[in-house]
Amino acid sequence: MPERQEQNFIVLSDGFSFPYSRGLMARSLIRAGLGSESAYQVASSVQSLLLGEGVTEIRRRKLKQRTLELIERELGEKLADSYEKWKLQGEAIYVVDGHKHEPFSRGILSQSLLAAGLNPEIAHEVAERMAVDLSERGVRNISRDQLRRLTFSRLRDDFGQEYARHYLLWRTLKGPDMPLILLFSGATGTGKSSLAVEIAHRLGITRVIGTDTIREIMRGMFSRELLPAIHESSYTVWKSLERPFDGNADLVLSAFQEQSQRVDVGVQAIMRRAAKENLSMIIEGVHLLPARPLCKLDKDAIIIQVLICTLDEERHRSRFVYRGEDAPQRRTDKYLENFESIRSIQDALVENSSEQDIFVIDNVDFDDSVYKIIRYLTDKMAERVEIDYSRYELPKEEARL
Repeated sequence: MPERQEQNFIVLSDGFSFPYSRGLMARSLIRAGLGSESAYQVASSVQSLLLGEGVTEIRRRKLKQRTLELIERELGEKLADSYEKWKLQGEAIYVVDGHKHEPFSRGILSQSLLAAGLNPEIAHEVAERMAVDLSERGVRNISRDQLRRLTFSRLRDDFGQEYARHYLLWRTLKGPDMPLILLFSGATGTGKSSLAVEIAHRLGITRVIGTDTIREIMRGMFSRELLPAIHESSYTVWKSLERPFDGNADLVLSAFQEQSQRVDVGVQAIMRRAAKENLSMIIEGVHLLPARPLCKLDKDAIIIQVLICTLDEERHRSRFVYRGEDAPQRRTDKYLENFESIRSIQDALVENSSEQDIFVIDNVDFDDSVYKIIRYLTDKMAERVEIDYSRYELPKEEARL
């Protein structure tokens, strides 16, 4: 997995964030009319100036304004005017798909690269370099197919065949005839909600819903007297259960299973609606039992389930302490008092997942977990589509723009 660590301030643009790059800034300035030496000097001066002011992040538009001010102050109004006009007019590149002409978007390309498994910093830098290279060649219109071929070749040459093929796979599956429904299950405190949000961002999925939200809606519809199981947390619901379903049943797990079955009614309804309207989404929560029968949507949706766990007991416990510090309204003592029940639920989920051949990820390191989940999802999606990668191979002179 390619990684890059650099101490720098962050530029915010198109919903993405990426470290400031002197090289990319200098190349933009050269295309705007500055000499090579002056361009690199300005790019370095901008970085030194902002870091000296203690800037940790800056909007792209504000960065452009600060650069413009520095050029005018150090190199004169004429070059500043040239840079401003180039920024306004010089990057108009359109992606052509049939009769449609859409502006080239670094953000959209970056999104595709995230799905290929690149980290955000590298994904945005690749998109930036693609934009720079297209602009330097004076490209104003490029077909969607040609853009994919160029991106595929760049990824193959810079990061290897695997990333290139992953990119092409997700682009081919973008806007599929069937929606992608991802189910992220896991016990309380395993980090599944954070992982679900990050994976959704990387795959361009705009809908993430938690089973606790579904349970909360159901609580508003059904009284405690009618459905007591949905009015407690997953790890305390056993306290409201008078007895296990049979004499040998585990009280904690029996009550949790009953609650999950109740919540599953809402989960199934949401999945049916998503399939009907072709809406991709992620559903995350403890109530997604590995042994639960998926609603009969195999022909209407692509459904993939993942279990998130934290096998190390002390690491799991410490997450509740950190959660209490970050969100005081979520009482740490409540989780720690019921920690044994939470671990019991996780043990059962892990065991059942293994029996059901569901992918289990031990969430030790967040970035590593994201990478492994993306890899797994990509492999699963690859089983559903065949791509002739040879048609995307470009001659070397074309591949490097």
